[in-house]
Formats: sequence, C-alpha cells, structure tokens
Amino acid sequence: MLANVNLEEYLEPDLYDLENPDFEPEGSFYLSIAKEIGGPVLELGCGTGRITIPLAQNGLEMTGLDVVPGMLALARAKADNLPIHWVEADVRNFNLGRKFKFIFESGSVFMHMLTNADQLAFLAGVREHLAPEGRFVVCLQFPHPAGLCPNTEEEEWFTYQDRLGRTICVSGTEIYDELCQVRTETAIRHIVSSDGNEIVQVAPLQLRCTFPQELEALLDRTGFEVQERYGGPDRSSLTGDSRYMIFICGSKAA
Repeated sequence: MLANVNLEEYLEPDLYDLENPDFEPEGSFYLSIAKEIGGPVLELGCGTGRITIPLAQNGLEMTGLDVVPGMLALARAKADNLPIHWVEADVRNFNLGRKFKFIFESGSVFMHMLTNADQLAFLAGVREHLAPEGRFVVCLQFPHPAGLCPNTEEEEWFTYQDRLGRTICVSGTEIYDELCQVRTETAIRHIVSSDGNEIVQVAPLQLRCTFPQELEALLDRTGFEVQERYGGPDRSSLTGDSRYMIFICGSKAA
C-alpha cells in the first residue's frame, strides 16, 4: 500500500460526521444512478458511510472503500447488520478481484490525488474494476480563479456543539500553489469544553485543482468515454459558473 499523507482532516470521525451530516443534496443523485444501473456498487472514499449506508438500505449491493481505519470503524458501527463490504485500501493501489456496474466518488476524492502519477493510478484502478457496461462518476469542485486566491488571514467558517457538549469553532486559511495546481485548506478547530478549557487542532488539507479539459484528457487517456456532464447533483448544465464538475463515464469501445 502506498504511503498515506494529507489525512489529518479525517482523524476524528465523530467530528467529521457532525460537520458532514446530510445525505442530500448529492446522495439522491448517486442513488438515482445506482438504481438505474444496478449493483454491485463501489464507493471510493466512502468515509463514515454517509452515502454508502443509504444506498445499501435501498437494496443495492455495496462495497465501501476508504484508507482511514477510524472512518471505516464508525461506518461499520453505523451500518449495524447491513450487508456492506468495507475495505481499507488506497484508491491508487487496490485490487478487489471483481468488477462493479457502478463506481463513484462523492467527496472529491480525486482532488486528493496531488500528482499526475496519483491521478493516473486512481483512474487505472477504476478502469480495472469497472464492468464492461458499467458507469463511473467523478465529482470535482470547479476551479474558479476567484476561489484560488490566497486567504492567509484566519477566517471563521462555522460553529457547532458536539455530543460531549463542547463548542467547536471552525476557522481556516487557504493558499494556492499555481505551479502544482494544489490548494491547501487549513482547518483550525477551537474546541472549548463546558468548563472553559480550550484546545486547538490544526488540519491542513491539500486538494489538486483539475480543469475541465484537463480532466477530459485524463479520462480519455485511461480508457473512459465521458457520456454526461453536470454542474451539480441537481443535474444542472456544466457552465463556467458551475460549483462542481460531475462527469458520468463509461468504458471506451475497444
């Protein structure tokens, strides 16, 4: 397995769940495709099962793959007795020994591939596991120039309370490396207990920015054919103002 770095943001699964609680809006998008295509279904970067579990509850044969053991442990606990196959593996180097009719990543997992070699390894692995008539969905944040401007001053993002009654104020900074096309979002969590004690956790997260034509070229190079393009999970048209780039792909004809 390849070395795992850039994972500080995912080391506290309970907090991750509190900060990412909803199945919507993207969940119904993936569910509709999964119901149309059928299983088996593979989710890459499944995390704590936010989307994997509801798809399994809808009768789909699910495999959830993630590289962070703690995220998978919480996913297993939440899934209870659902027949989900959980796999701890790196998306750049996995071999499940089977094909899937539907493979997707919903959390910008592809943006965690920071180098060209990482991106190609990820797509090659998907291609190897995709059934001949299967579909692959990749979702990225649209790299708008305004979103790539540095913000080195700590800016408050949101505040909430966890199950222990602690108040958690999340703020952060952002920088962008133009040469590597990598944006670093550094989340700073000020965690205040009920007795007033405060701890501060800092979690930098690096994300590779890939542009629309660049992504299409990568998909073509690794044997995919883009069949549909959307600007969000509402199936809106992909435009220069879109928040996301969502590509639905099949395998290119031999």
